Amino acid sequence: MREVREKEIDKASIYLMISAMKRCLLLSPSFALLAVWLALAAAGIPAGGFAGTWAANFEKSKFPGPPPKVDMCTIDTDGTVTVNETNSEGKSTSWHYTPIQGKPVPVVGRENTTVTVTKINDHTNVHVWNINGKVANSKSVLSKDGKTTVFTMDGVDKDGKPFHEMVVYDKQ
Repeated sequence: MREVREKEIDKASIYLMISAMKRCLLLSPSFALLAVWLALAAAGIPAGGFAGTWAANFEKSKFPGPPPKVDMCTIDTDGTVTVNETNSEGKSTSWHYTPIQGKPVPVVGRENTTVTVTKINDHTNVHVWNINGKVANSKSVLSKDGKTTVFTMDGVDKDGKPFHEMVVYDKQ
């Protein structure tokens, strides 16, 4: 009698294990799709028409102080933004970040700075910058022909004074 019960228990355990494995196999494509979606969501915002090298057009731009001598921006296809600047006094800096839709990311090369980028459409991105605890808002608008980008930024400078900047970039 004991042997019959053990066989019944073993059959029941095996049946439960097989059912659980079948359920896992049926659900795993859903989990795989979820994992792929999460990986894509964590990836950078694709650059689309913003991809390329851009140079500031100083004649069309407006800066809150003396304009820089050099302002070049390169945007990779994965959305990584690299800026190379030489300020009006001749000091060169380079900084970069890879945006993740709606999430703050560090700006490498600029201390205590993060940026949160939100893609509005193929021609508009908005940015929220946190620079040393002060918030600034900006927008990048790509022209319909893809040859010009206008970057505007509003915020408060290190002395607490409001500023507005408009930089027109020409695609190189």
